Amino acid sequence: MQGIPAQYTTSAGEIPNARYIRAARKKRQVARAQADFIPLHSCGRSDISVSELNEEDLISDDELDDHERRIDFTKQLKTQRQRMGELIGVNESDDESLKSEEEDDDQKLWEQQQIQRVKVFPSSSIEPASQPCTLVKNTKWETWRKLPPTNLETVRKRLTIKLDSLQEVYRSHLREHEKMQVLAESSQCTIEHLEDIPDPGHRYKFYQEMRTYVQNLTNCFNEKIRIINELESKMHLQLVEQARNLFQRRQDDVQDESTDAWQLLSKAGPSIGNDIDRVKAKQQRIERREARRAHREQLRKASGKEADHHKGLSSDDEIAPTDLSDFHEKEDHVRKEAKEIFEDVHEDFYRVDRILAKFRLWRQRFPDSYYDAYIGLCLQKILNPLIRVQLISWNPLKHECLELAEMPWILALEEFCLMEDEKFEKQENSDRLLLPTVIEKTIIPKIEDFVINVWDPLSSSQTASLVQVCRKLKEEYGVFKNEQSKATQALRRTIIMRITMSVEEDAFIPLYPKNVLEDQTSIHYQFWERCFWSAVKLLGNILQWDDLLPEQTLQDLGLNKLFNRYILLSLQNSLPVLGNLEKCKKIIALFPSCWFENLEGQSSIPQLENLCRYLLQSIRTMYENNSTTPDTENSGREAIKEMVQMLVSIHALDHTEIITTECKLDYLEWIFKGN
Repeated sequence: MQGIPAQYTTSAGEIPNARYIRAARKKRQVARAQADFIPLHSCGRSDISVSELNEEDLISDDELDDHERRIDFTKQLKTQRQRMGELIGVNESDDESLKSEEEDDDQKLWEQQQIQRVKVFPSSSIEPASQPCTLVKNTKWETWRKLPPTNLETVRKRLTIKLDSLQEVYRSHLREHEKMQVLAESSQCTIEHLEDIPDPGHRYKFYQEMRTYVQNLTNCFNEKIRIINELESKMHLQLVEQARNLFQRRQDDVQDESTDAWQLLSKAGPSIGNDIDRVKAKQQRIERREARRAHREQLRKASGKEADHHKGLSSDDEIAPTDLSDFHEKEDHVRKEAKEIFEDVHEDFYRVDRILAKFRLWRQRFPDSYYDAYIGLCLQKILNPLIRVQLISWNPLKHECLELAEMPWILALEEFCLMEDEKFEKQENSDRLLLPTVIEKTIIPKIEDFVINVWDPLSSSQTASLVQVCRKLKEEYGVFKNEQSKATQALRRTIIMRITMSVEEDAFIPLYPKNVLEDQTSIHYQFWERCFWSAVKLLGNILQWDDLLPEQTLQDLGLNKLFNRYILLSLQNSLPVLGNLEKCKKIIALFPSCWFENLEGQSSIPQLENLCRYLLQSIRTMYENNSTTPDTENSGREAIKEMVQMLVSIHALDHTEIITTECKLDYLEWIFKGN
């Protein structure tokens, strides 16, 4: 450059220093002074050489041109910095010094930024003043070189991690936002619900009244529950004692008859010994036994049922008049005490309909709090003592006993459940489950006690009544339909256990030679006949539980343990075929028809395979007898036809086809081909 000393010049690529910049400013100032105009601040001096200008006379390049300057006609307003300086006691000179220091700092910052932006090339002409900048640059370059290498994949991974973190934070904020929205909606609903209540004090008053009522009701039951338990125990013990006496009497009668028949068969005289009292007691038992049988026979003749009766089919559960009057006297005393339990109590605390009316009012006025408190589950425990009082004299083993559907408490419960609003019926804690729950918690345990302690499976009347009660519970209240109910499962196990005990203890059929049984007037035949029909009666009582007990369990108890072990074995060792034909028909008529429906193939159920073989053998014997004795041909053909029909009725079609082919019974093919 012209006009600038050599020490103020730079080569290409070098960063200008402060002296170079100052010289450039002077050059521009001289060029401006040589222009063809007179500056306002020159005071008429137009020809000034460059040498006459010193550094103080040079105008900074940062100052404004003449046309850009403003003329202030008023006193210039002070800046905020100046006003703050006056407040803290700083004068203009100090402010100028601060300003100059700030400008120097800005200048240094600008120089550092320029050093970072411009690539420095090494040159020998660089003066010592530029060496510190180069040193700073080299230091930073060394620092960058020590950093680990960075590629696009690393950057992508870091950005992905950062994005996942931000998304997780976003999701958490979103969940929090949704939660707040739900809470806000719930709060709004609560506010609207509370605003709809005309008088909040009325709700509080109602709750206080219900709280007091429930407390008084609980206190009342706590005082009466001990009396209820005592009366239940008294009645139950009387029934248990009566059942045990009847069972023991039947065992003694069977033992006495069996002993007499064995002594007569062995032609041995009675072993009296020195026990005269025992002989007298036995004689008294025999007299009472024969008197009961004679009395039952008179009753059957009077009613016209003697023709269809067989010895051993009667239950023999008559009670002596003295014992019966004593039992009725104790029973009436218990009933009287049961009626006096709540004589000193207001009706609102012992009548089921009154108690349910209180809770129904709560359900109608404030259904939300009613269902939130699970009152339907609590009502079962509240009503339990009252129902037990009404069931003290209830006996499911008697036909004349009052049915459950006619009891006042069950009618009140049915009405209470039916009056529930439809929109609450599908809830988990709905009151529609109250009645089945009460039956499972109150009725089923009472029936279970009767089954294990009082029920006699050998009694047809007791079994029929008990089965009828259980069947109504299943059909009307769905008790046995709920397989998951613990109460129902316990009742089933109790029934099965009691039937098993009866088969093991009551089933007894003596085995006598066939020549002994030929005389139907003998003591042996009459005793065998009575025991046989008693076992058949027990089989019929067991099979009455069809559709209430599992089918496989029922077949195992009735067929395997009773029929095949006792009844069928006795048939095989008894009279000829014609004498057993009626017995077989009676037995097969006891089998439930549902057992033989939807069977696959031509065979019957496996438990009846022995019966099928017995019938086949009987048909062969009858066919051979008809061939040798033409006089009995008609009766034999009729007996064969009935036995074939028996095979068809138990779905033994394979055996039927075999025997018709073997014995040339072509005229009977229509019987099994139609099935």
